[in-house]
Amino acid sequence: MKRRDFAIGLSAAVGAAPLIARGGPASRLDWPTAAPRGDIATVQTAWTRATSGALPVLGRGDALVIIQNGKLVFERYGADHGPTTRHISWSMAKSITQAVVGAAVLQGKVDIEAPLKLVPRGDPKLNLRSLLNLTDGMAWDEADYDPAKSDATRMLYGQGRFDGAAYTAAKGQAFPPGTHWRYSTGAFQLAAAEVQAHLFPNLTAPDARRAAMAAWMYARLFGPLGMTTAVPEFDAAGTFVGGSWVYASARDYALFGELYRLDGVWKGRRILPKGWVKFARTPTVEPTYGAGFWLEAPASARPPSLMAGAGPLDAYSAQGHDGQIILIVPSKALVVVRLALMDDGDAAWKALGEWLTPVVKAFPDG
Repeated sequence: MKRRDFAIGLSAAVGAAPLIARGGPASRLDWPTAAPRGDIATVQTAWTRATSGALPVLGRGDALVIIQNGKLVFERYGADHGPTTRHISWSMAKSITQAVVGAAVLQGKVDIEAPLKLVPRGDPKLNLRSLLNLTDGMAWDEADYDPAKSDATRMLYGQGRFDGAAYTAAKGQAFPPGTHWRYSTGAFQLAAAEVQAHLFPNLTAPDARRAAMAAWMYARLFGPLGMTTAVPEFDAAGTFVGGSWVYASARDYALFGELYRLDGVWKGRRILPKGWVKFARTPTVEPTYGAGFWLEAPASARPPSLMAGAGPLDAYSAQGHDGQIILIVPSKALVVVRLALMDDGDAAWKALGEWLTPVVKAFPDG
């Protein structure tokens, strides 16, 4: 089951955002002060295999950045990429949206248990919690990324492109909220819009909404972390495209992962509410998904988790179309970022998990 994002085979034809963007100052990520712990030779071999054509199923490797205990211990880039190259997140944006909601909760602007302002259907369980858990039950179909059937494609490139949240909100209810899990790019677009509606209730002009939300995201999330290359994208209504579109460097994605490893606290400042990271890592009716993050699970789990039970079971990850990964492994104090362009089928994701497992195992517990 393809589940990370919709396929973008038609993106060039419809004018979608490019895969990478140049520029941006370097992020503030510490370099190691001593030789890295772990079997770096194994990691280097893995990178070489993934970028030399030895593992064509993994496609093109654009970046591999690994930090342990907050220090950069491994960094490699493919052609046309480097420390300041912005790379599209695809569905890793869903994890960033989870952080955006958390920052708004910390500020006292939203309550994830309250009924949605943007979907006035009267069901109190249709709330931000259910959107982030993907248990909203709305009649949404990613349709295995079929451009003719996919709600995600319609929302981003079809009739919903002018206001993705309105497109999603108009969907009916297929299941009672909280009872069924279903992958939905629209759920996170709607979550982003819901937060904006609470933060800036009096702003209606798209340009004003876009500017205000971008400034808030920098002030509350990107800026404190030093994510200087991060650029969120907005739709025509001025709403953050919270299911699909953030650009940032591999280093900045690593900083984002480190925030979660540190339980939402950065240099003594709480960025996310207490318990928010636990919320991200707690499964509901789907054992491999929490709130905006994919979870590792035993080998018996179906569908399998990224490393299919072969890696540390405390690991969890942001995942995006075409093989984008931010993997957080608390027991190893480790964050691994892999950016790429690969096929989005099950075989490629299985191969990616098998490739990633020895990379993670090369590092000792933190």
